[in-house]
Amino acid sequence: MPIPKYVSAEKYSRDSGIGVEEVKKMCRNGELKCHMTEGGYYKIQVDQDSVPIEKYEKLKKENIELKAILKTIYNCTKDIERV
Repeated sequence: MPIPKYVSAEKYSRDSGIGVEEVKKMCRNGELKCHMTEGGYYKIQVDQDSVPIEKYEKLKKENIELKAILKTIYNCTKDIERV
């Protein structure tokens, strides 16, 4: 089992192409494996789960599109129930 490597939010931001504030938000939301130092800095675990920014953006776009589709389906079922 490899020893996990940790990087700062700033380094993760530079390497991934995701903005620093977005990286910190992802840390707060539990979307990234990380821990906070005693000084209040995020240290993000970098391992085989890390993804390039292109893949992240693609998945993010797909997620938004799927949410819109699900919302449309939900609204259609509400309309059918009223009939």
